[in-house]
Amino acid sequence: MGLLRKILAFLIFVPNITLGTNTPGLGRPEIFPWAAFYAIRKDIRLTIRYILFLGYITLSAALFFLQGNPWTIPLRSLMALVNASVIFFTIIHIQDEEFKFINRAFLYVFAANVFVSLLQTFHVFPQSLVRMMNFFIERWEPTSWENGRGSGGLFAEPSYYAFGVHHYFAYALLLFKIEQRSRLGLILTAAMAVYDMTVVRSLTGLIIMTIYVVSHQDWRKAWKGTLAILAVGLTALYFYGQSNPLPRSLEFVYNVFFEQRYKDLFTYVTWEGGIRTVSLLASYPFGIFHPFGWGIGSWPQGSITALLEMGLSEIEVAFFEQYTPYDGFRPTAYSADLFLEAGVVGWLLFALAMYPYVVNKTMWQNANTRAIVVLFLFNMLILGTIGDPLPFLFLALAYRTLHPPPPKPTDATP
Repeated sequence: MGLLRKILAFLIFVPNITLGTNTPGLGRPEIFPWAAFYAIRKDIRLTIRYILFLGYITLSAALFFLQGNPWTIPLRSLMALVNASVIFFTIIHIQDEEFKFINRAFLYVFAANVFVSLLQTFHVFPQSLVRMMNFFIERWEPTSWENGRGSGGLFAEPSYYAFGVHHYFAYALLLFKIEQRSRLGLILTAAMAVYDMTVVRSLTGLIIMTIYVVSHQDWRKAWKGTLAILAVGLTALYFYGQSNPLPRSLEFVYNVFFEQRYKDLFTYVTWEGGIRTVSLLASYPFGIFHPFGWGIGSWPQGSITALLEMGLSEIEVAFFEQYTPYDGFRPTAYSADLFLEAGVVGWLLFALAMYPYVVNKTMWQNANTRAIVVLFLFNMLILGTIGDPLPFLFLALAYRTLHPPPPKPTDATP
């Protein structure tokens, strides 16, 4: 591996590091295309299905540009979709030496994120380094965020960190071959849950951690214990929350159950979930009724149209009360964005490209890889970040763990 490839092996795990870049016409991106740079190589091997998907979204972006729109809008949308996904098809084919180096880089990055997030949480991050960190990550904060939100490690903010750190944890258990339901696995999972609630403190993190734990369970045996833990947890939350401030994630649960926000759950969820919830509600039906979408790059106009076609206006969605006038919103989940911009046709091409890997039998039989597949599907369908390569990256690493490619022939091979 060359020096540049080794540096990129670290950077692919921290997509919010942008190195102060400010692209003319595109502004400063919050996710930098380290993954795309890492994927580009002379021996890149893309499947026919993925090439068809790339061809379709490229044609969609070109047609949107030819309708008189600025070229920067479809280009940026296209780059986000490609940056997230293309690395998958590189990682599944890497040889052992590169695979081992990526795993070492991953462990260093995981440790660095935990270390930095603890410095933020305890308000001891050196002030002399803050300006440098803001050069690398524009929205980075040296302390915990306000309004009950926690720390973000080497990510732009706690929600981004929540996406990253739970993938880190899931892959770390796979890498060290630790069964989640073993004694050590349960201890580590409990420690991760405590870290989630006290350091990350993101509602996004609480949801993803719940999905992760659920993905490991055999519900034929676990449902009684799960109900008991849920009952004890809610009881403890009730007594503690009456007299103590709560992290944003637990405050949401407390308000739903004990402040009767279940009575106006739609309003409360759209307020707390913001564009994530609204984009999911609108994009999927829009992509079905507009099977080719509105074109890659059309999300500012398409998102508002999708909302209106649901029979809702901005004054009916609590999230928009804080924005006057308001802008369109790009769906946060990869699949939801495809439904909006590329329609159900674009999504089907994407699904066909990923299908052989997602439904792979061995990936579902191994509990640790199954958890990573479930996190991937959850990120793709419900809660994700456009342009973020981490779900694809960790799915690829999990797949590569179970399916190493045949070794390349050497010059000495007859």
